[in-house]
Amino acid sequence: MVTKVEEIRSYLIASIQNGKLAPGDRLPSIRQLANQFSCNKDTVQRVLMELRFDNYIYAKPRSGYYVFDSHQEEVEEGVSLPNSEIANIAYDDFRLCLNETLIGREDYLFNYYYRQEGLLDLSKAVAKLMEETGVYVPLDDIVITAGTQQALFILTQVTFPNRKSRVLIEEPTYPRMIELIKTQNLPYETISRGTHGIDFQRLEEIFQTQSIKFFYVIPRMHNPLGTSYNPVEMKRLIEMAEKYDVYIVEDDYMSDFASQSPLHYYDTHGRVIYLKSFSKAIFPALRLAAICLPQALKSTFMAYKKLMDYDTNLILQKALALYIENGLYAKNSQYLKYRYQKDLANSKSILADHPNLPSYSLHHDSVLFDCSKLDNFKILRQYGDTLENYFCQKSHQSLLQVKNDSCLKQFLGSL
Repeated sequence: MVTKVEEIRSYLIASIQNGKLAPGDRLPSIRQLANQFSCNKDTVQRVLMELRFDNYIYAKPRSGYYVFDSHQEEVEEGVSLPNSEIANIAYDDFRLCLNETLIGREDYLFNYYYRQEGLLDLSKAVAKLMEETGVYVPLDDIVITAGTQQALFILTQVTFPNRKSRVLIEEPTYPRMIELIKTQNLPYETISRGTHGIDFQRLEEIFQTQSIKFFYVIPRMHNPLGTSYNPVEMKRLIEMAEKYDVYIVEDDYMSDFASQSPLHYYDTHGRVIYLKSFSKAIFPALRLAAICLPQALKSTFMAYKKLMDYDTNLILQKALALYIENGLYAKNSQYLKYRYQKDLANSKSILADHPNLPSYSLHHDSVLFDCSKLDNFKILRQYGDTLENYFCQKSHQSLLQVKNDSCLKQFLGSL
């Protein structure tokens, strides 16, 4: 059975190819096409996006869609981008979605029905994305925020159901989380996480003796270690959190590229607060994130968020919804996975030629070495980053992050 999308697409392509719509001609409006084919506007919008992506048509702001011709150069001015295939793919695709958000969307932009949790289209698209990576949550548990930083800030401010006060973080960890804690002078504890994981006996001692509000953790593809908890460790962490009434904030910033299930997958107690960022799969400037909240915490979180912003940027939300719904997010993620796997294989190949290496872990874009047992660490530092911003106590660490092939080979040659 032919779908409406296929029917409209075939009709418009045939009209262009047989000359009914000549180069430079304006297409019927979204409203006209929706009425002609007895469908909703979003169905028409999806077809137009596909045709735009395939270079059949182009868009003019406040005017509509036109059959592709030389005028496209006037519409799309050149933009200086990083020398990266990934950046170009993400930028071009998302710019397309932003254009679609503003064209033919007058009803949406001026008659939007307020929903503080986020645009419903985006929440539904994110829910499907999460299901693909092992996160199964009701739609009402998903809240869209202005990046993970906003979500983390609110979590540090609100009172949790356990009425506890201290934040526990891994060390090393995400620098902005450290900055967030220190800037606000929040009470906190740290637990060391190395290339071989954490000491669960020490973790239980902290849970048992300290008033831990939540434990901020990056279970999969840790930043900067690159390591992941295994399923046994994840289950143990969940049970320990339930036993000592501690919440866990799971920052799953690499969710689209991890191969194993997230921590949230094992949570049957409502202990895990799940954070998903979109910046890794698109670009860092896209300050949108999704947080999955236990019902016991949602109303408190939403009340505080309302004080910060009544609505997270609606235009960006709609653009991201279109980006996901039309398969562009999946396309870009797939390409990134290929690149990451290629980079990892290359690093492994270089390391394979060097036996008796210090303890190390692989990240998608670097190799992290534990240099604590090396006498020449001061010399080796020139080949990498000591990651001081990832530690609360900057003088007590000896990790070195080496990022490119040239530096990696020089580092290995100096051992």
